[in-house]
Amino acid sequence: MKKNYGLTNTELQIMELLWAAKRPMTFREIMEVARKEWKKEWKVQTLNTFLNGLQKMKLIQAERGTSSPYNEYRALCTKEQHIHQWTKEMVEVCYDNSFSRLVSAFIGDGRLSKEDAEELSKLLK
Repeated sequence: MKKNYGLTNTELQIMELLWAAKRPMTFREIMEVARKEWKKEWKVQTLNTFLNGLQKMKLIQAERGTSSPYNEYRALCTKEQHIHQWTKEMVEVCYDNSFSRLVSAFIGDGRLSKEDAEELSKLLK
């Protein structure tokens, strides 16, 4: 199972790049990585479409660069924060925000192992 956390493969690839960079990156820098490392021959509009989509999802922000007139893109959250938010939304949508329904789906027809039951008990305290 792919771990995309609600993102397309390409959106996740761009986010992974920005998370790893830990600094704003210019459009040109992102395009260079796409060409050289990812072997993508994107047109400017293609990358722009992905970046605009990530902005609409409020995962990245475009800012005018301090040393250039071009936009720089930075992640607005860490990967862990995104996964946490995505998980919360998934539980809300799939299980009507019900913890018991989530646990029931997780357990299925089986039973929790003793270790899992103890861990769950600790979390609930």
